[in-house]
Amino acid sequence: MRTARSIDRVMIATSLLGAATLWLTGCNIIGPAYYFIHGPEKVPAAFELDRKRTTIVFVDDQNSMLKRRNLRQEIGAAATETIQREKLVDDMLDSRAAIIASTRDRDGEPMSVVDIGRATKADVVIHVIIDGFTLSQDGVSYAPVAAVRVKIIDAKNDTRLFPPAQLDKGLPVNVTMFEKPSSPPTTSAAVVQAENELAREVGQTVAELFFEHEVRRPNRRSQ
Repeated sequence: MRTARSIDRVMIATSLLGAATLWLTGCNIIGPAYYFIHGPEKVPAAFELDRKRTTIVFVDDQNSMLKRRNLRQEIGAAATETIQREKLVDDMLDSRAAIIASTRDRDGEPMSVVDIGRATKADVVIHVIIDGFTLSQDGVSYAPVAAVRVKIIDAKNDTRLFPPAQLDKGLPVNVTMFEKPSSPPTTSAAVVQAENELAREVGQTVAELFFEHEVRRPNRRSQ
């Protein structure tokens, strides 16, 4: 039960907040006032993962959009680590196991996502399909961009959980990082570092589909 003193404190705080809001509104500074009252803008989860089901991330680059194979590992690891950090799933498998399983062709055909899930003992597969990945679209500006599609597959029951049927090819996810005040990197070491940074951002962006998160990111201009 609130005491008279605690109620007084709430009333005082509310009055101060109202005064601050009026002052900020009078100065046409709506953004800070909104942030002060509501906090940062949030994006709701697009899909809720089942915490109790063993899950793996499979990064699929059949169109060879990634210049280095280990970029698949960077993307998968970043997505897996973010999901674990947010405690969305109790048992997340190492994404490298899915990449290894995908190399086991059957009768000259790539393994299906369901078979990859079953081969790794995963109930659910987060299927990330790479459609684009570049540090510069025009060859002059240094503005990393990536495009992927995401599907959630129930490997145990051979069904798709997400997205809805109208998005048959998967949910498009675009990652555009802030333009750097320099030209694209040219040395091998600098290129590797920049590509790894973009890959990790892609992985984190994929993971953000599964929990409420802030709109603004320090490295990312848009999603």
